Amino acid sequence: MHAWLLGLGLERALAVLMLVAWAAALLVTCAVLTFSSQGSLALGLTIASVCVLTITPVLGYVVLKLVYELEASREQIRLLAITDDLTESYNRRHFMDVAEAEFVRSRVQRLPMGLLLIDADHFKRVNDTHGHQCGDTLLREIALACRGALRGSDVIARFGGEELIVLLPHTDLAGAMAIAERIRRRVARLSIDWRTERVEATVSLGVAALRPDTPSLDALIHEADQALYDAKRKGRNQVASRPSAVREVIEVQAT
Repeated sequence: MHAWLLGLGLERALAVLMLVAWAAALLVTCAVLTFSSQGSLALGLTIASVCVLTITPVLGYVVLKLVYELEASREQIRLLAITDDLTESYNRRHFMDVAEAEFVRSRVQRLPMGLLLIDADHFKRVNDTHGHQCGDTLLREIALACRGALRGSDVIARFGGEELIVLLPHTDLAGAMAIAERIRRRVARLSIDWRTERVEATVSLGVAALRPDTPSLDALIHEADQALYDAKRKGRNQVASRPSAVREVIEVQAT
């Protein structure tokens, strides 16, 4: 009932409240006058209507406005609790909760699920050369570029430092690799004007996908992390997955 009322919006909720109050007042007036057999029914209904239709809009508006403002504050607090304030992506704790639930669901229903680990290349050099404010701005723009390359069902979070992590529901390894490459290209086109210089960015991405023998979400993240190190070793601005995972995908496709 509470959610339904909030979904109506303030104006519609006030109209519903007035109708309910009016109907209740009319029913009570009719019942009282009927059982007492005293007074004019028409006059009683008129008085009840006037009282309800003059008092309810004022009091109802005040009460409902407070309810909606309280709900907005609660939602704001909830978002602040699950959001990283720098990148405006989800924070690590919320991501792990969502990813753990998706991991279990994907295992039970035998659905594909992909995972990306994204690391900004040479980020320490940016901080050392241009300062941490520039690094923060660049990381925020990288996160924004990543979100622009994702689907509505994907979940991106700041995993720590300059690392981002992405959950890709219903996505196999090939699909995850394609999304990772889309992110890489999008970030590679990114640059910001910082004072008198132009600062560019690239990212390295490690890709992993759920397999029948993947024991846990932590194991999937570890696989993506190892793939990320492979991408770094290859020269950065790369997308990589672990060779064992690729071989398994090829074998499955061959069969």
